[in-house]
Amino acid sequence: MSRYTGQRLDPISEEITPADHQILCLGGTSSNLERLQSRLQRAKRQSPDFKTQLEETAYEMGYLRAELQWHKETKQILLQFQERVFDIFSSLEDALTQATARLHESEQQYLMLWGSNSRSGAGGCF
Repeated sequence: MSRYTGQRLDPISEEITPADHQILCLGGTSSNLERLQSRLQRAKRQSPDFKTQLEETAYEMGYLRAELQWHKETKQILLQFQERVFDIFSSLEDALTQATARLHESEQQYLMLWGSNSRSGAGGCF
């Protein structure tokens, strides 16, 4: 039984996203996948004729357009989500301010029942 003594693979310095992995499993490619060292080295070794190179470039432009469109849509969705989160945060902040004011007012009314005229909330017991 002989040991495998092939060339050691270089570590991947870029992270592949789950979307890139799924695209690869479906037989496609993305710009992240195409920038992998192994893909770049393979592309350098190949020297297709002009017609093949033109066809590959046209195909590459097609999927790059689709990828760019996907990034634009994703960015728009995330910006809308961010806007909604900010609106919700603002609403929560307003509700907290109103609740705090109403609680303070309620406390003052309760203390007035016991004869306290203090507006500071500190009783005059001691």
